[in-house]
Amino acid sequence: MSAAARTGAHHVGLVVNPTAGAGRGRVIATVATDRLRRAGHRVSDLSGPDGAATAARLAARHDLEALVVVGGDGMVHLGAGATAGTGTPLGVVPVGTGNDFAAVLGLPDDPLDAVDHVVAALEHGTRRAVDAIEVTGPHDPPRWVAGAVSAGLDAAVSARALRMRHPRGPARYTVAALAELARFRAWDYRLELTDVVDDGGLALAGDPGRPTWQGRAAMVTAANVDRIGGGIRVTPHARVDDGLLDVLVAPITSRAAAASIFPFMYAGTHVRRRDVHVLRARAVTISPGPDAEPGTVWPVAHGDGEALSALPLTARAVPGALQVLTSA
Repeated sequence: MSAAARTGAHHVGLVVNPTAGAGRGRVIATVATDRLRRAGHRVSDLSGPDGAATAARLAARHDLEALVVVGGDGMVHLGAGATAGTGTPLGVVPVGTGNDFAAVLGLPDDPLDAVDHVVAALEHGTRRAVDAIEVTGPHDPPRWVAGAVSAGLDAAVSARALRMRHPRGPARYTVAALAELARFRAWDYRLELTDVVDDGGLALAGDPGRPTWQGRAAMVTAANVDRIGGGIRVTPHARVDDGLLDVLVAPITSRAAAASIFPFMYAGTHVRRRDVHVLRARAVTISPGPDAEPGTVWPVAHGDGEALSALPLTARAVPGALQVLTSA
């Protein structure tokens, strides 16, 4: 985190998910716009079906001096996609289901306090540089992820949770997890890692510079943060500013074993199990394994709870790619 002199007025873009927080998103966005303007800033409302694309274009051209997102981790994902690698700072006002990224950074959990936090950060020119995950694949343009890339059971749970309307809040992920566990079958994967600093006890093979692992697993997650899905401590020791990914691999093949791991994930104690491994590496390429049964369909990978692409894909930690507005 760094501090600079007071910076005066800015051109601030604002994007809101109006349905976030059972409809509170729109109300909080109105408050945020009013407080930003009273502080002397010029505010452009970029909400709408093309808000993400507009924000990305403006940030890339440096027409925006800051982007503020109002909503949950899906809005953080949009903001990261617009600002990562550009130097344009991102303000986060959490009004969503999970709000995991805001919690990881210690941002205020009350939306009105978070608005004041953003206004103060703009006034004093303070921001924190954190890592972001660049996701690339053979058929899709690069994407940015703030929190975690999920490619196993957690991705299937995210996909189901996105389709659900009830219940609201973190309970939605619990209900989605129970439904996916009922139909669980392990998937076959091939992982190729770059710059491994901790193998997590997983037996890797091949070139030490780019070791590989192949096998069936319930979960494969490349995380920049310690929690996802409304408080699930998927990689409890992950740090958002160490330039590394915590890659969770759970080579669990039975439904009973997959079900038994879930209750421990909220406390992060699942990583103590012998059938759960957390590696630390700069990057990982996640591909379908060559020994899968015919007709196997892998979950579509998700990032920050949003759909990314089908496998294969590469997730790479980019140090300091994301600048987050913070007043302390």
